[in-house]
Amino acid sequence: MFFSKPKPEADICLLLEGTYPYVSGGVSTWVHQIITAYPQWKFAILHIGSQRDAKVGYKYEIPANVISITEIYLFDPTPQRLLSLRNKVPSDWSEFYKTLRQLFVHSPDGSRNDFRLLAPLFEKVAANPSVSFEVFWHDRETWKVLREIYEHYASEESFLHFFWTARYLIEPLWKIACALPSVPRAKVYHTACTGYAGILGALLSKETGAPLLLSEHGIYLKERIADICRSKWIPDALLLRPGLNEPLGNLRRLWIGFFDLLGRICYDTSTQTVSLFGANARLQEHFGAHAEKIMIIPNGIATENCDALYEMRAKRRHGEPESCIVGFLGRVVPIKDVKTLLRAARLVCDAVPHARFLIAGPTSEDPEYFQECQGLAQQLQLTGQVDFVGLCQRDDVLPLMDVMVLTSISEGLPFVVIESMASGVPLVCTDAGACRELLEGTIDEKSSPGASGLVAPVGDTEQIARALIRLLTDPALQQRMSEAGRIRAHEHYHERRMLDAYESMYQKLMHPAVLGKAA
Repeated sequence: MFFSKPKPEADICLLLEGTYPYVSGGVSTWVHQIITAYPQWKFAILHIGSQRDAKVGYKYEIPANVISITEIYLFDPTPQRLLSLRNKVPSDWSEFYKTLRQLFVHSPDGSRNDFRLLAPLFEKVAANPSVSFEVFWHDRETWKVLREIYEHYASEESFLHFFWTARYLIEPLWKIACALPSVPRAKVYHTACTGYAGILGALLSKETGAPLLLSEHGIYLKERIADICRSKWIPDALLLRPGLNEPLGNLRRLWIGFFDLLGRICYDTSTQTVSLFGANARLQEHFGAHAEKIMIIPNGIATENCDALYEMRAKRRHGEPESCIVGFLGRVVPIKDVKTLLRAARLVCDAVPHARFLIAGPTSEDPEYFQECQGLAQQLQLTGQVDFVGLCQRDDVLPLMDVMVLTSISEGLPFVVIESMASGVPLVCTDAGACRELLEGTIDEKSSPGASGLVAPVGDTEQIARALIRLLTDPALQQRMSEAGRIRAHEHYHERRMLDAYESMYQKLMHPAVLGKAA
């Protein structure tokens, strides 16, 4: 047992990786929505980040029913007091190393039984806070195991490259293990992804017997695979020249296998798995989720709050009949593929010279990417036609837009699309996540109001540009899609449906007897 307090402190502990309360939009919007909707329950927040940044503050006013915020930083430096290598790994850790070998050397089959071996390793680390990662990493026995894993998995790779890959794989898990005793007790653990938050949730559920609820917005493993395949910092063996038809190098496959293992453990342990839409549910099942556990709960908003925005937009357009403002509302980060948006903007402005692009959203999350986008806009001679306006309130910018564009590489069920639809703004979106379903409807819609936007392939500059030009030059089409979006948003994506579903699920998970009867 790594908990010192026997009774739950919170009703629900939310396990959040790289989101709330330090990042706005997307998953964070949903988290804030969930917490504020249920003032009758006490929430604890556990935030998992990469490294602590004192310059970054909360993006939300924390609701009164949040009783604690615990933070884990996976790549923060080891505290000075634990750096002394004069400390040794205790002699009674022989079973620890035996399990380590069994898990990573003798049974490397990725089977579902891995958690039976992995969990005791976490518990051992949690129970021995004086053993720092540096002490473990430099121990003679650790090096022996490391050599064995290297010979088994990646002997044709540079050992130096393998060494750092192994360290970056293991150190975050060590940090999670060390933090286990500080995590608040709760009646339900609710993780917003698999990955690091998911393995933490699985460990907490195993230790306490409390149910684990998983809500995936984007599919974590799919996004990590995409990151790993295009990553420049993961080296490949010299004999491998990656191309479209070449296999991935062993180090990249190690990373993918690592996140696949974490995902399967989370799927196995969760009592209930939530997906935002049908295609994601099928992808979850492909990656190891149990079909009978999956429930589809779309995101939703208070659509009536957008009625005033619709009226403001209509009034503005009446006074500016030739207006051609394309808006983007989101983070300026690679996954949103703002560079493709800019290349499409060049084609649109060539065809519709009075078109303007308004890029509204935070630029601080990836400053280097933002600078690259600014440079690209200058190279494309878009100065005066593209404005980066930074972080803006939704209500301030949506009424200014004639068309909304979303060029994401990957998405879940984006709030910005629902908000645009509810505000009567037609859209052009890439075929990512639930975007097609949002714009065109689902097969089980009893009566379809029609499409609320146009869909283009991910990364296809020309198709995105054609769709934008079509909408900008056809006011009647804009109006039809505007009205269809409002109808679909009100009928299918009101937040009440989502919040009622989560309230019912929380009730059942906090009261297992009720869950048993319902089953």
